[in-house]
Amino acid sequence: MKISDDQLVDSTKTRRRGKELEAAILKAVQVELSTVGYSNLTMEGVAERSGTSKAVLYRRWPNRAELVLAAIHARVPLPLEEVPDTGNLRDDLLSMLRSMNKNITETVSDALFGLMAELGNISLAALLFPHGRQNRTMTILLQRAVERGEIRPDAIKSRILTLPVDLARHELLLYSKPMSEETITEIVDEVFLPLVAK
Repeated sequence: MKISDDQLVDSTKTRRRGKELEAAILKAVQVELSTVGYSNLTMEGVAERSGTSKAVLYRRWPNRAELVLAAIHARVPLPLEEVPDTGNLRDDLLSMLRSMNKNITETVSDALFGLMAELGNISLAALLFPHGRQNRTMTILLQRAVERGEIRPDAIKSRILTLPVDLARHELLLYSKPMSEETITEIVDEVFLPLVAK
């Protein structure tokens, strides 16, 4: 069957490339993880759900573990455009932890142990936060708080910087369920803010 010029133009208009295609693939991974779990996730399933081919997936990611890792890194920690800016540190932290709670629960929890087994000798921190990415969001939030005069600049030490995320990650992984709103509020109000407040 001969394809007309109009059909050829239409097919090239709808063909996704670059970041648009990658976003669709990574979203498909997230949906597959929540639908079938890590152990049943396949390259075929992701390709079908994202409307692309396995060959396209394998050109970007050599195996399932690397593909899932890319989907995790797309959501954890927050993408820069999603770093909250509510006007005060408390609400920024609550918003960040709520997003982390949702993203890790939806995307990561089932996959972590399978990934660790499949990738071999890799730490959980390196798996979730390569190249120090765990500090990126907190650095932005705390710098804004210093500029607003909410916290002392000398309070930003490396252990303090990671504390809210460390506590949230501990809760999420230890109990394998989403944190309650009460837990999120306690991390912010009873543990973190007293350490950095003026």
